[in-house]
Amino acid sequence: MPTRRIMKISFEFSPKLGVRELPRISPNHESNVKGLYVVGDLADAPIIKVALNQGFDVARSVAEDLRPAGDEAILDVVVVGAGPAGIGAALALRETGLRYVVIEQCRPFDTIQNFPKNKRIFSEPRAIESKGGFWFEDAAKEELVKRWREAIEERSLNLHQPEEVTDIQRLASGPFEVRTLVASGGLDLRSTPGEGVLESREGESKSYLARRVVLAIGRRGKVRRLGIAGEDLEKVSFSLRDPADYRGRELLVVGGGDSAVEAAVSCADAGARVTVSYRGDRFTRAKPENRRTIEEYAAEGRVRTLFGTSPKLIEEAEVVLDGHEGELRLPNDDVLVFIGTALPRAFLNRIGIRMSGDIDLARALWIACFGLITYCFYTLKAKKMFFPFGPEDALGFVPGLLEADLGFRSVDASFWGTVVYSIVLLLFGIRAYRRYPSRTQKRRYISLVSFQWVFLFGIPEILAPMIIERPWKIYAAVVPWPLSIWSLIDAPSWAGGDTATALAWIAVGFASAFVVIPLYVRYQGERFCSYLCGCGGLAETLGDFWRHLAPRGSSSYRTESFGRAILLLALPVTALILADAWGILSDGLYSTKEFAQYWYSLMIDFVLASIVGVAFYPYWGSRVWCRFFCPLRAWMQILAARIARLKIESNDRCIGCGECTRFCQMGIDVQRFAQRREPLRNTDSSCIQCGICIEVCPMEVLQLTGPRSAHSTG
Repeated sequence: MPTRRIMKISFEFSPKLGVRELPRISPNHESNVKGLYVVGDLADAPIIKVALNQGFDVARSVAEDLRPAGDEAILDVVVVGAGPAGIGAALALRETGLRYVVIEQCRPFDTIQNFPKNKRIFSEPRAIESKGGFWFEDAAKEELVKRWREAIEERSLNLHQPEEVTDIQRLASGPFEVRTLVASGGLDLRSTPGEGVLESREGESKSYLARRVVLAIGRRGKVRRLGIAGEDLEKVSFSLRDPADYRGRELLVVGGGDSAVEAAVSCADAGARVTVSYRGDRFTRAKPENRRTIEEYAAEGRVRTLFGTSPKLIEEAEVVLDGHEGELRLPNDDVLVFIGTALPRAFLNRIGIRMSGDIDLARALWIACFGLITYCFYTLKAKKMFFPFGPEDALGFVPGLLEADLGFRSVDASFWGTVVYSIVLLLFGIRAYRRYPSRTQKRRYISLVSFQWVFLFGIPEILAPMIIERPWKIYAAVVPWPLSIWSLIDAPSWAGGDTATALAWIAVGFASAFVVIPLYVRYQGERFCSYLCGCGGLAETLGDFWRHLAPRGSSSYRTESFGRAILLLALPVTALILADAWGILSDGLYSTKEFAQYWYSLMIDFVLASIVGVAFYPYWGSRVWCRFFCPLRAWMQILAARIARLKIESNDRCIGCGECTRFCQMGIDVQRFAQRREPLRNTDSSCIQCGICIEVCPMEVLQLTGPRSAHSTG
């Protein structure tokens, strides 16, 4: 492999890949900086109407917690940003009578105003109304902005523009100091009653004192830059206003997403000579209809596409591209760059806001404590004589304290561990049940909790001991091989000399793994993981806190192959133990069997399934075991790729907010499938059909389809 290619290999295994980074905020949208609230696109509300309502609700909540202040020099609230969320906050504050100001670095609704000419904006979601009596219906960009400007003037919202907030710090005396810099043209206060233009000139520094701050700066306005020489030339733009401006000109469009493709097509229609430079090998990020259009334009010669290239230098009359074949120099009049947006990390760090997922001392200590609790719990439950519960250790007496005679059976740490496990699953299952409103999710959580309490606790641990001699054999039917290799293992010597009984239990385990599971997968996909499994039950209930931390990236997808390796390993281990139980194992293989049984039980059942699978919840999400190591899910994946009928389909309304990807416990880039309008199947994903991506999508893009029994998503 060439050295250059080796240097390009990256280890992509992170929950931050493919999704939007978000600040760490509480349910009421307060950041880690007390008194500073985050709303809008920066707080996971990329939909215009949702952002407007979120700003309104948060500002009203802030106002309710504020008592009247006597110091006239201190504002009650400063709102930073005049996008939909910031204006929504201003509407609520105006109703309360609090003293506030909205500070905008450019102009109100600047991101929307930068949309292409005549772009139609839809008032989604239809089911909710705009709060504050603010008009919002389907309209072209120009009409929408015009009516919103008029509404701002009519309501006399206190708006300062253009004024950039450079720093926000809490003073020792209590209030925040908001420092600003007046931008080009001087400070405009025309929306403030009785005032004109303040005598503040461009570049002048100002400051405000405020009891609370609402941050509504968004994230789409911070465009990603190329970082090359010539990028600051006047001919370079990061937004398309009017395609007609480029008629008859040599135009380079940089990017491969929908914005880049739509800009290239519209400018070509307007008469520009368009070249598209994209680092990928095809337009995989664009919607299907946009892909078809740009491919047609390229085939007709109306647009030139240069894949595998990226700009290296921009000059007055030319651009230089770097590609697989070396440098390429093109004549050029204008450049449009559409390579996404960048989070204002420097500003957020400066004002002290921490990002969700960032590791600090408190989170590191929490992860360590959670891991320690997990280790202690499973060491006791698995009855391992490991530190600190060994015979010579300080807590060596604890296992003995957990032994008791309940009359109908004797119990130990394993029984009490199952009790605690079931209670935890129930309590956090109730929380998750309340969190997700759809009938599908409520049925799913009822299924998970019921299966745990009935089939994984009630019958095998309470009812079966009163009826049969070996109640643990019940697990052969409900914990299929290879999740439990013991489901396929029994022998006459284990069944009191009864060969028929031993064969019957082996048949039950065989039917569970090789008849019931394939039939289930045929009609329900890999839903066993998200509807029935005990491991999956804990992941979906307790683990729901951390579902957004699932690693993504090429390395994480390759790591999923470990499950298949463990599946293959389970075959000889099961065969060796079964042969020994029936007395047909040769003496030469006995030590091999002992070695395999000990290390498989220790490393797979104890270390990976129990310790690693749960201890890493707060760091890598709740599906570490299920996704990367579980041999049963690997077996179902093999089956599902060939016979499953379930799939998740998408319509054409995806806006690229990334919520579906962020909340996927299995780390699937759901947004990529949605934007391409490609079905999400088990042929190319580890989807367990939990339906959370459907639940969190704000645009109702996704739908689970297949057999009638799995069709409902409402």
